[in-house]
Amino acid sequence: MRESIFFFFIFCVISISAQIVNVEAMRSLTGKDSGTHGIIDGRFYFGGVQNLLLRLSTSTNIRKTVGDESYYGIFSGNFSTRIGGESLLFEQNGFVHGRYNRKISQRLTVEGFFQWQSNKPMLIAQRYNFGFGPRYMAIKTKTGSLFVSPLIMYELDVESSGKFESVVRMSTYISLDMLLYEKYRWNSIAYYQPVLGRWDDVRVVINSRFSTPISPELNLVVSANVNYDAYPGGSDSPNFTYGVNSGLGWRF
Repeated sequence: MRESIFFFFIFCVISISAQIVNVEAMRSLTGKDSGTHGIIDGRFYFGGVQNLLLRLSTSTNIRKTVGDESYYGIFSGNFSTRIGGESLLFEQNGFVHGRYNRKISQRLTVEGFFQWQSNKPMLIAQRYNFGFGPRYMAIKTKTGSLFVSPLIMYELDVESSGKFESVVRMSTYISLDMLLYEKYRWNSIAYYQPVLGRWDDVRVVINSRFSTPISPELNLVVSANVNYDAYPGGSDSPNFTYGVNSGLGWRF
């Protein structure tokens, strides 16, 4: 019942963040115990220099594990308003991400995923991704793990102008999960996503998340991301985008 309320709350809050999915943060923060577990991140910003800006951000990670199989869901959304002169601008972006993992050995799993995304500032009306491949634990220590995952991904991209593109990309990622001083957790992930056969059409996504506990369930969270897209949607969209967020995370 409690998980159902969380799902409903997230769908009501998001208006429709970037394509960043820190899957290692999702896995480590929801633990390894069987059953259903998750974490909610919430962020709020109010300020600005020349323009007044109000931004609400939220994301939810939920995991359900049965035996060697795990099912993950990520729901993320940002809603902001900016008053510039006499105009009131609305900037919405968000995604829904689902992932399936099956454990093959202590170091090897196979996974498949789907994602729906919308990003109004980047002129992405809708983007659909489907992918699969192996995930390998390359390094394992008492305090950290390094994973490598060479995935193949199909992408259907619909721009705000109505133009659409269908491509197949690599979606290789390297991720690092570390527990520092037994209570601080740091997760970083880097994606490399070129179009197969058109290697100049590439995306690079880097995301890091640092959390420190306030209570057993509540954490202070700081996250940062950098995106590069060689051919972003719309001629006025930037190749590089970046951001830093801080807020609270609650584990259930």
